[in-house]
Amino acid sequence: MGKKTLTNAHCLLELVERVPASVLKLFAGLPECLGLQRGFDWTQPDEGLSAALIEHIKHLRKEQRDPAEREALRVLRLSTVRGAAILATVAEQLYDEDLLARFRAQEGGEVGRAVWMRTHSEASIKLFDTAESIVNTQDLKGLKRLHDAFDVPGEAPPFLWNDEVKDRLEAQLTEAMRLAEPCEVIHVAMEEPNRQGQTQATHYLVVRFAGDQVAAVEMRNRQRKSFFYFPARDATLIYAPHRGLVEVFAPTLGTRAPLANVLSRHGFKAPLSNRPLDRSRYDLSRFARPLKDTKPRIDGGRIERLYLTEAKALLGHATDAVTLHIDSGAELHEVIDERWGNHPFAQPGALLGVTLVAELVFEGETAATPLAIVLAEPGRCSLAGEKDQRLRRAGMQLLEALGVRKPLHPGCGRDDPSLIAQVARLLESASSPMDGFALHKLGIDIERLQDEGILIEGERIAELSVPVDEGEPMKVVLERCADADTVRYRDPLTGNDVVMPARLARRWKVQLDWLREELITALGSALKGPRSRHFDDEPVFLGEIDIDGHAVALYFASRMSHERAYAKVDAALRLRPRPVAGVVLTTTSTPLPFAGTNVVIPIEDVLADAGNGSAIDLDRLKVAYRHGQLAAMGGSTVTLKVAPDGHAATLYLPGKAPWRVTGKARIAVLQRLVEAWAAGTPHVNTKALMAGTGCTSPANLFTGKHSPWRDYLERVPGTRAWQLKLTPLDRVIVDDSDTRSAAIEAVTEDV
Repeated sequence: MGKKTLTNAHCLLELVERVPASVLKLFAGLPECLGLQRGFDWTQPDEGLSAALIEHIKHLRKEQRDPAEREALRVLRLSTVRGAAILATVAEQLYDEDLLARFRAQEGGEVGRAVWMRTHSEASIKLFDTAESIVNTQDLKGLKRLHDAFDVPGEAPPFLWNDEVKDRLEAQLTEAMRLAEPCEVIHVAMEEPNRQGQTQATHYLVVRFAGDQVAAVEMRNRQRKSFFYFPARDATLIYAPHRGLVEVFAPTLGTRAPLANVLSRHGFKAPLSNRPLDRSRYDLSRFARPLKDTKPRIDGGRIERLYLTEAKALLGHATDAVTLHIDSGAELHEVIDERWGNHPFAQPGALLGVTLVAELVFEGETAATPLAIVLAEPGRCSLAGEKDQRLRRAGMQLLEALGVRKPLHPGCGRDDPSLIAQVARLLESASSPMDGFALHKLGIDIERLQDEGILIEGERIAELSVPVDEGEPMKVVLERCADADTVRYRDPLTGNDVVMPARLARRWKVQLDWLREELITALGSALKGPRSRHFDDEPVFLGEIDIDGHAVALYFASRMSHERAYAKVDAALRLRPRPVAGVVLTTTSTPLPFAGTNVVIPIEDVLADAGNGSAIDLDRLKVAYRHGQLAAMGGSTVTLKVAPDGHAATLYLPGKAPWRVTGKARIAVLQRLVEAWAAGTPHVNTKALMAGTGCTSPANLFTGKHSPWRDYLERVPGTRAWQLKLTPLDRVIVDDSDTRSAAIEAVTEDV
């Protein structure tokens, strides 16, 4: 046997080597660490326990070791300098001096204290999770998938925390997130140093609700490092008065702005900018005109001078471009106007990127502070990486005053039926990226979905295929117009210029997960169960809704008019039988009425009327469900659907994928078994079953190499008869390919 090596368990190995035996025994007591307990002698002397445990870990199977590895990673993240400081601050909410003393006196230093907090009690576990959420904010900051920041205009007010504020925030946050059950808000005030070395309070609000743990990956020293986050279980809000920012960490794009607004209205009662600082698009057409006499006003200072040091523009062609760089600080347009007439830098639609320099004089200062801002297509701005908050805020205000920065407003249309209708049509296409011409053909309002953050602007389309009456389509070059919002091409037949909106000549990245999120949000608090868990494979389980006192499963699937897509969804749902018929929401206008034992309902049929306060009308959804409920439950019965020509048929059995067979002899055998089942005597004598087929048993008839007939037919034990192979719904199916390992495990459990 080859030598055993320890792979993919670096955190577990580090934890075992760093802490004493007493801490290891606490850690191994976690339910996730059962693999460390079984088959290991924990009564041996403490001196050799670590070495023996490492050897034991080497022989664990991956599925036994991975849960312990994840827990070790969580513990080690709270034993870093920042993590330990956060955990110590959070631990003060134990409100028990004896417990605090025990926490501080734990063996193993920071790791030992983290393990104690993770294992001691339900209260300490909750505080461990809270500290973990705060630690994760540093790694997730700037990640648009999970984070948005909002500006607090003017002087930031103080934040006061008491029971009244807590109750008000919990009620309002529950409503904003559309939760079926109340959330819990935990407040932690951290004293953090600023750039000048002064300590200032930063307020963390961890909003806890039901959900599951998920994994994320970050890059450190050119290596991928995993960490774990609870996006569907908590949201974290940060208010930093000294920075004038409210930051929101949540997986649901459309709820971040409402969460920030709840904090501003009910926490410190001051208005926000209501626009994410990190989520914007940029219009460069303003830089086609001189900046010499432009002096926008900003808070906390003034602008002495604005000028461009570099600009890049197209030369009237789809690809060729020219870049101009000026080091002297002179006005770019003045310099180039003297040397080049009708130049591309004066055409708004030709600009691809600029470097803007602003000389700023802040209040209380006399010297000018230069700020260089690099802007480039599509939507890139160097201010996103500016570490000086004062310069970053001034730069954002400057770009907005110039009309260059156009913030997005995600979540504004979450109760708009017309937006959900467009979302449904877009999901039906199920591809990313998509070009603007395809989106226009689908009737998608590109500007509206871009403002929501669902569509992200990508590269320009340089060529377009134009159909002709005869022959293959002709390719034409798309050129920019002087108007930045339009493009044009020369018609090859007439020679005339054809002008069209510039947004059509773009490729757009489609946030498919956020499209599904719009559907979840549209269902509101009526949706129970998992929230914001998205999977690539359809049908997607959205949760459950209450209809007539029953918990009805709600799924989502697109393209249900395609035979293969429908068969895949139907097979998947038949393998998940439920005692009550479910609902499949689909983007298809005219789908088949049922999938498995579920009613298929087009989204467009249950959209609410405009101004109704919600996007999906739950009353219409329930009525459509009641109409198809009984017929859908027919999918839980045994049926054989024979094609009109009689040469093909499909057998449907509860809990199994549909089985399609061909040939009249095979169809006759299945028909006899189905009829016997319906008559209440499922056993069919072998001779009667195979009569007229020319075969003596099903094994001679179903001879295909990959035929699954044994999954659908079975011999009746002790008789010469056959019956359909049906699995009761209350029976648990266990699939363990390694039976020998399973037997060994069973023996270990008995011992």
